Amino acid sequence: MTRGEFIRKKVSENLQHAMKDAEIPELGGGKRGKVRHVYSAADAHGEDILIISTSDRVSAFDVVLDRAIPYKGAILNAIAKWSFDQTQDIIPNALLRMPCSHIMIQKELVNIGFECVMRGYMWGSLATDYEKGMREKCGLPLMEGLLRYQKLAPPLFTPTTKARRGHDRDVTFEEMAVSLQQTLNPQGSAVNGWILARKVREISHLLYRRGEQLARKVGLTLVDTKYEFGLDSSGNLYLIDEIHTPDSSRYVVFSEWKQKWSGIQTTMESGKWPNVTQLLQDHPEFKVQELSKQLVRDLLIERGYDPNSGGSVTLRDEDVVETSARYIELYERLTRHEFDFKVDVPDGNGITATDASRP
Repeated sequence: MTRGEFIRKKVSENLQHAMKDAEIPELGGGKRGKVRHVYSAADAHGEDILIISTSDRVSAFDVVLDRAIPYKGAILNAIAKWSFDQTQDIIPNALLRMPCSHIMIQKELVNIGFECVMRGYMWGSLATDYEKGMREKCGLPLMEGLLRYQKLAPPLFTPTTKARRGHDRDVTFEEMAVSLQQTLNPQGSAVNGWILARKVREISHLLYRRGEQLARKVGLTLVDTKYEFGLDSSGNLYLIDEIHTPDSSRYVVFSEWKQKWSGIQTTMESGKWPNVTQLLQDHPEFKVQELSKQLVRDLLIERGYDPNSGGSVTLRDEDVVETSARYIELYERLTRHEFDFKVDVPDGNGITATDASRP
């Protein structure tokens, strides 16, 4: 039995043990997100901390699905912890410790309010909008003649913020800088918005470069990703939330991308197809398989889900198994460690009375 077959067998045997809820009753209250449940607490010195419990829920198109993915929460935390360790020389991070596989304890900081998206390739929504005629992203001009899956040099820094209804909204670097100046200073963070924006942009580029280097060492490439940052009371910048996980990033096998990209370039020279999306409809063999949450989005669309009108579509058992397996295989490939299937159930165990105390 190959490792891949073993992983899929283990997942199949544990389909009913996926954790749709990550609440910790011993702590009470908290804030429920799409995937995580977050509790505010304090450490022994009275410093604010967050206890973050990660479920196995999966969301797509801003909707939490009815099926959870076994081991997903543990994988997200494991990859995030490993990636935090690999990047702490670039910027300090908020992670303090992981008392169990589904729980991270982080410093509670002032979130700067932007998701800093780094794009190394023409992929996802960027490629879709470009094929529709868009030639600017977050104030950055895009040259003519780009194709889906094409590598970008240099990578693009494309920040977003939350709109009124909770959807991501693109912003320019200038808009981010002005917003940081206006919103953070009233909260007690004595910062210069423009200096902070430039620092965030520079660190995002460094983090993406490191993530791509680590991915290439194991035969992968980091297509795109997002970073979130927070400030402490002294204005020091930290990396928060998660980093380089399959929920926040796209990975592909580099050799597969290289081979298919070469074929796409050659085929598109005929002029028969107006864009790569049209080409993929006639030649699906050129589609590059992602090691990310994109698999779930693709499966939903194949089942008839319309992101614009919504509707109800359920993942099948085989879909859940494959999604979980790809997450696990990504972890093992990145870290070069076998995943431990003996994960913990989130509860009060391992969380000290100090961790759980209210600020």
